[in-house]
Amino acid sequence: MTAVAAAATVALGVVAKLAVPGLTGDLLGSALYTVLLALLLALVAPRLVAPRLAAPAAAGAATAASVGIELLHLTGLPAAAADAFPPVAWVLGSTFVATDLLGYLAGGVAGLVLLRVLRRAS
Repeated sequence: MTAVAAAATVALGVVAKLAVPGLTGDLLGSALYTVLLALLLALVAPRLVAPRLAAPAAAGAATAASVGIELLHLTGLPAAAADAFPPVAWVLGSTFVATDLLGYLAGGVAGLVLLRVLRRAS
């Protein structure tokens, strides 16, 4: 079920990128990026923490990673990586955008809620 949610999140992210303009689309894309990270963490490492803590741990780690990557943009490293291998831009982005930080926080909360809903459904 988590894998299906991850695939749906990717599809929603593509739709958001193509169909939702401006700041709203940017925030939605940022939130979905963090939700996807949380889902992937839950898929890859479901037994690293106690089941009750799995959703908060995955959502927290996803939020921290998203914020960390955004702050890494201030160094220029993601842009250099994208110049060397353009598909990297889809994963890391290339420029710092402060409003993305809000999207990541929202995505962390949404990821936590989604993981708890998926856990109850399974």
